[in-house]
Order: sequence, then C-alpha cells, then structure tokens
Amino acid sequence: MKNTKELYLIIQKKYFLEIIKGEKIEEYRDFVEYYINRLFHTDDEGELTKPKNYETIRFQMGYRKNAPQMVVECEGISIDADEDGSEFYTYENCNFTIHLGKILEKINCENLNN
Repeated sequence: MKNTKELYLIIQKKYFLEIIKGEKIEEYRDFVEYYINRLFHTDDEGELTKPKNYETIRFQMGYRKNAPQMVVECEGISIDADEDGSEFYTYENCNFTIHLGKILEKINCENLNN
C-alpha cells in the first residue's frame, strides 16, 4: 500500500509495539528544521501556515532490511507548546504531535514479541 500522501518514519521497537497494541495513539517529533519541513507548510517568509495533509504514516522498526512496518491512519499533526508565555516556537518549548488512527496494514510483523 504505497501512498503519495504517506509520511515515512523510523521508530524504536518499544514504540512500534506500543502502537500495535493500541497503547500509543500519538507520535512525537522534535521541533527542528527537518521535521518542520516534513510536517508543515510555510509561507514565503518561512512562517508556519498549516500542517501537511498526510493520509497515512508508514512506521518502520529500525533500519534493517525487511524490517517490520505498519501503515497507520494519520488523524492530524499539531504543535504542542509549553505554556511559558513565549510567542515563538523553539526546540526547547514545543514539539510536533502526530495523531494516530487505525492500523491499516502490517508488514513483516509475524514474529514480533508483543
């Protein structure tokens, strides 16, 4: 199930298993340039305008060949900021939250110890 509106993320085994079990319904990413570009649209001045509209997220457990993967519905992306009164988003005061929906597909997950 390859999808042009699909976000591809590598995650650790612990978090991969928590998502499969339904215990983890949000994935967090640091507020850094790499994820700003992947997760949000920006205007001509570089200001964040709105989240990108991913339909699904393909999670892969680690980097090895034939690693377990799963495709999960993406229910949205938001920025969660500390309530420190700052009007600027920085690495120190916020992060991205990716809201997860149903698991649509599991690939190479037969032998996981979950």
